[in-house]
Amino acid sequence: MPIPSLPRFLYLDERALGEYLSIVEEGLSDEFKRRLSLSAPGVDVPSLGEVGGSESNSEEEKVVRETASQRFIRLVAALDANASRWRYRDVADLAESFESLKVMDFLHAQVEMEIPPVVQLMSQPEQLNGMLDMLEALRPMASMMGEDVDGLPGEEQTKAIRGFGKVMKSDVVIVGDQVENGPKVTGKLNKEYVRDTIEGEVFVLGKISKKWEKGESHSLLALPGASLMSRAQRRQAARQQQSDENTLTGPAVTLDILAVYR
Repeated sequence: MPIPSLPRFLYLDERALGEYLSIVEEGLSDEFKRRLSLSAPGVDVPSLGEVGGSESNSEEEKVVRETASQRFIRLVAALDANASRWRYRDVADLAESFESLKVMDFLHAQVEMEIPPVVQLMSQPEQLNGMLDMLEALRPMASMMGEDVDGLPGEEQTKAIRGFGKVMKSDVVIVGDQVENGPKVTGKLNKEYVRDTIEGEVFVLGKISKKWEKGESHSLLALPGASLMSRAQRRQAARQQQSDENTLTGPAVTLDILAVYR
């Protein structure tokens, strides 16, 4: 699965990219210099054998700074060139390759990706508050126009939802698959490196940090106070908050995501 010559990145973790590339290339540079030899216009350049010819060439030095996109393409080329050493897996069929995938493998695959609705709300509290503001504004307008307001949440309900949103904040988590009911790919995103909305058919590259076998599951939402809990307490809390919308069920892999692009 070749890297597109002009990838458009929806997400690119530039810090992780620099770390990986520095290991693969045993160092990292962010600029290089080009020297251009230019002939003076309208002047014939004498050959090396001619004597007494005047110098008609000039040199121009140009400093070129690399972009993150160029580094990414170079990294993937290096990983692909020595795939066994770097445990790089370019996977066309996740279902077929799932059993052979291992933690610490670099996985590159094309998937149908989305941010689950519940995660999207919890990771963007300003969007949740905006939606609740709109509902509160609609409530009196609906009654004035004779519309049924029974379906709208009441003041106590919206207040409770706001309170829940303040406590139950979540990381930005994406989930993708290639076919319905097939193995899933998921991972957290650093908001600093999100460039555009992630939705639809995309390529994803990341290092596998966890593999979930069939029947295993975990919550996609962040748990409040999780850092203060023991592992057993976190598992118990995750089981108690599971639902169809915010639970990942295996087979699946969790990635430390480097890039999402198309």
